[in-house]
Amino acid sequence: MIIIENLQHYLKNMYFYNIDTPMMKSRLIPYMLLYFPLSSFGQEVNEFDSKKYQEEDKNKISLVTGISYINNSFGLLSEHQTFLLKPNDSFYTEFFLRYRWLDASISFAPKLIRINNDDDRKGKTKYLNLGFAFFLTPKLRQFVSYNQIKGLYLESTKEFFYTFLDGLDFGTISDDYLIFPDAKYRSFKGETSYLWMGNKESYRSYTNMTYKPLKNDFVMITGLFYQYNIMKDTDRLIYKGQELNDGSTKEPPTKDLRMAIRSGVGIQRVIKNNWYAIVELYPQVNYSKLIGENYHEFNFGLNSNARVGYDNGKWFFGGGAQVNWVNNSNENFYSTTQWQFRMGVGMRINSPKFVSRNFDKIDQILK
Repeated sequence: MIIIENLQHYLKNMYFYNIDTPMMKSRLIPYMLLYFPLSSFGQEVNEFDSKKYQEEDKNKISLVTGISYINNSFGLLSEHQTFLLKPNDSFYTEFFLRYRWLDASISFAPKLIRINNDDDRKGKTKYLNLGFAFFLTPKLRQFVSYNQIKGLYLESTKEFFYTFLDGLDFGTISDDYLIFPDAKYRSFKGETSYLWMGNKESYRSYTNMTYKPLKNDFVMITGLFYQYNIMKDTDRLIYKGQELNDGSTKEPPTKDLRMAIRSGVGIQRVIKNNWYAIVELYPQVNYSKLIGENYHEFNFGLNSNARVGYDNGKWFFGGGAQVNWVNNSNENFYSTTQWQFRMGVGMRINSPKFVSRNFDKIDQILK
């Protein structure tokens, strides 16, 4: 890809003089967080109460609102160095809705609660994420999601100048960042998981806080994760408030494919007074391929989740953290650590009768 060549050309001709920097081939490699399960919560009940709760849950709609902090990053890889591209937002508002088998989520960064105030230095970012999860059989779970980010900045701008602009008076470099205001990242994700131990009734509370944990539990699961990413419109550049390129020269989109096989265990522990905790550990093997380029790699890592919460049947809240570690190496971009924090509060309400009747019909068809 020619993004580094363009950066060198624009910076040399518009800002710096007497710089003789060779053109270098580079690759722009999108990188996103893997799927992060939601927080989960519970209390111990006997088998009779469990069946009673599941029957009552069929007529309840669960609603959740929350906030999450996500460490999103992308990589500009060249000369065995990674220059990080990041969105200028880390805190996102999330909403979840569940009714029976319908499980949907949406998250975005609304302007009213933006925490950052440095748009002039890092540019503006727009974020959207949509997700759906459902069980194909009592043992087979499917998850799909769509993620979109617009607007990125080069976090390691100074390091980029040091590496590619020889002869520059580095004392004149400010703390400003190179901004890609039109850069668009789109990601299509999916995961198909099989429960070796446990079933959908017990596992749902691990992945979704709208399900109330009913007892101490242990699950063993294997999943195939797949992700297709597209990065486009990286032509327009802004530095210190001035455009280096107006984006009239279009670069082709960069596309990559990522896959992972992960297998591990989860433990759910009901404490008392409606409190509970959940821990999950999933070793994984990863494969990454940059489409259209001779670049691919295998890596191993560990996906882990920890959550704690409260659920009294009507109201529930909690928080958790997720870390996805991949075999660390300084010579490739995919080797990194990614993490997320999430907090949320929710409630359950009675579903309207016409909704229950229509879902009863659908349930009969699906049986």
